[in-house]
Amino acid sequence: MKIKCISPNGKSNMQTIKDSKIPLTKFNDFEKMERYINELGFIYKERNAFKEDRSIIYRHKNNKKHIFVKSTFDYLSPISMEMGTVWTVQEFWYILGLIF
Repeated sequence: MKIKCISPNGKSNMQTIKDSKIPLTKFNDFEKMERYINELGFIYKERNAFKEDRSIIYRHKNNKKHIFVKSTFDYLSPISMEMGTVWTVQEFWYILGLIF
C-alpha cells in the first residue's frame, strides 16, 4: 500500500505546490484590465516597452503591494483558435528590495 508523501508543515506535496503558485488573471481588452486594477485600488507607477513586449507596474494606494501587467500574443480564449494580445495581471509584494 502506497502512502502519500507529507511535507513537514502537514500538507501533501501537491497541495504545497498548488498553494505556492501565484494566481494570474487574463484580459483580452486593455480597458477592462485597467478598470479591474482601479477597482482594486491600485495606481499607475511605471511602464516598460521594448518592441512588442509591453509591461506596466501598478502600486497600491495604502500598502506596498504591487501588480505587474504584461502583454503576450496568445489565444484569446481556451476554446477558440483566434490569437491576439492578452494582458496578464500578477500580484506580488515588494518589501525592502525582496519580491514575495
